[in-house]
Amino acid sequence: MASKLSDNLQAYNQSLTPFPGGQADSLSWWKNLPINSKIHPLKAFSKTILSIVGHAGEVERTFFDLGTTQSA
Repeated sequence: MASKLSDNLQAYNQSLTPFPGGQADSLSWWKNLPINSKIHPLKAFSKTILSIVGHAGEVERTFFDLGTTQSA
């Protein structure tokens, strides 16, 4: 599986088949790419990584703990 993933990454980086082109919305591009995730594990891996929602929860807690004070 790791070898397939490595091969997929190389093909993707070189825009080789089955990974030609791309879109601004990466997640929808990967979801709509007409390839099998079992044969091309990069598709499943990319969909998982791009589905992670970024947030600033830890940063917000830190400022809350500091009392949201600011200095000059």
